[in-house]
Amino acid sequence: MPRKRRPRRLINRYAASRLYDVETRAYVTLDHLKDLRSAGYEVVVREVETGRFVTEDVLKPGLDA
Repeated sequence: MPRKRRPRRLINRYAASRLYDVETRAYVTLDHLKDLRSAGYEVVVREVETGRFVTEDVLKPGLDA
């Protein structure tokens, strides 16, 4: 039986490290991303200027509660 995938949230990172939640169409904070992860979401962060995925750079290990 396949494992159930966690829902995914795409976060765009703009200049000056502004984080934008694509689904809710709102700017968010690192605390909001922490809450999303605690709620079971897979958070994916993409840098808008380069298109690179920078999730690990933004969400340092130990961010989860």
